[in-house]
Amino acid sequence: MLKRYPFLLVLATTCALSACSLGRTPVPGNAYLESLGIRARQASDLAAISELQRWSQQHLVTAQRELGLSLARTEDKYPDAVFWLLEAARQGDAEAQFQIAEAFFHARLGLQKQSTQAYRWYQAAAAQNDHKAALMLARMAKYGDGTVASTASSLQWLRRAADLGNAQAMFLLSNAYEHGEGVNADPALAREWLEKAADGEYPPAVHQLALLLETDQKPEERERARLLRKEATDERHLRWKNYQ
Repeated sequence: MLKRYPFLLVLATTCALSACSLGRTPVPGNAYLESLGIRARQASDLAAISELQRWSQQHLVTAQRELGLSLARTEDKYPDAVFWLLEAARQGDAEAQFQIAEAFFHARLGLQKQSTQAYRWYQAAAAQNDHKAALMLARMAKYGDGTVASTASSLQWLRRAADLGNAQAMFLLSNAYEHGEGVNADPALAREWLEKAADGEYPPAVHQLALLLETDQKPEERERARLLRKEATDERHLRWKNYQ
């Protein structure tokens, strides 16, 4: 039959090489795996966890990260959570790198505080433009936690976090320029970064900018100060916990 119909020989060869994709479950995309993670964490969906485990064992990095984050909600699953987060972190997943750094820094998931390990994983995440990791590196460099204390290095990471859009870093950078901490005092740059931090809805920045505008003689600026004070109060209640 194959000799009489050469196209069948070609088809057979192609199928042998690709297994014709018959009976195989298509490899899911990241969005689907992340939706499994949401189900696992918000609804304690055991089927979702089971599917994440299956894909994690097939080395899908997003599945490993989502599985780790899901297992981290249950104390007796901490060792498994650390295992899968480390697997994902080693494969280069920035969020897994940040989360495992947090676990080492804050002694979470059953780990002891290991500042050197935390600094290493924060660096890995920051190298992939994670603004939260860059901010933590600035903090650690400032106090010599897990690395050599260095004001210059701290400011470098602080600028990096601010450039990546971290409003808290913008506020801290504003304070550095205002008081000349590690840099030459520069009121113009201090105001510029304060405005950016307030635009990013960081409550202390909104409040500080409001206080600054209250001294302005222009009625429109004083009105802006009033609105900012109200916004600062509202945002402090709604968002402050996000910056702890």
